[in-house]
Amino acid sequence: MRFEYLLDDDVTQELDAKLRRLLSICFTKEQDQLFQTQRYFKEIPRHRYLIWDGERLAAHIAVHEKQVMIDDQSFPISGIAEVCVQPEYRGKGLVKILLKAIHQDALERGDAFSVLFGRTHIYKSSGYLPTDNLKMEVKPSKWISTEDTMVLSLNIIWPQQVVHLVGYPF
Repeated sequence: MRFEYLLDDDVTQELDAKLRRLLSICFTKEQDQLFQTQRYFKEIPRHRYLIWDGERLAAHIAVHEKQVMIDDQSFPISGIAEVCVQPEYRGKGLVKILLKAIHQDALERGDAFSVLFGRTHIYKSSGYLPTDNLKMEVKPSKWISTEDTMVLSLNIIWPQQVVHLVGYPF
């Protein structure tokens, strides 16, 4: 198995096809059909973390560079998205390997937190904790709570007060 990191700007046509194929296998709801034609959900992520088995893409995580607002202060975060593993490679710790590399890079960038939307039983072993105080804007000045939100504190402790996600959710 081989680990690879790259900026999304460096994704080739061949890799784009492999990413779309993997995302289409892992995400199967009606809304996820868009992965047949694009390698992102709402906006293109900045970073891609991959694990290869020969020429086969075994696992992938996308990372968005986002901001959250706590009171009147902005903090950079890593927004974890499009976590997927080929079915025959699941349960082998590939996501943990990718998350470890992501967390190291996020610390070096100075990110305050890593945030994802996912199931507690999957991500708690990588240090993520559920939170219910993250809000996202759905209409101008209309904020709603996010669901299945998990956070890993990197450079500061996640606060108790409301945290606002700036921009699109990931």
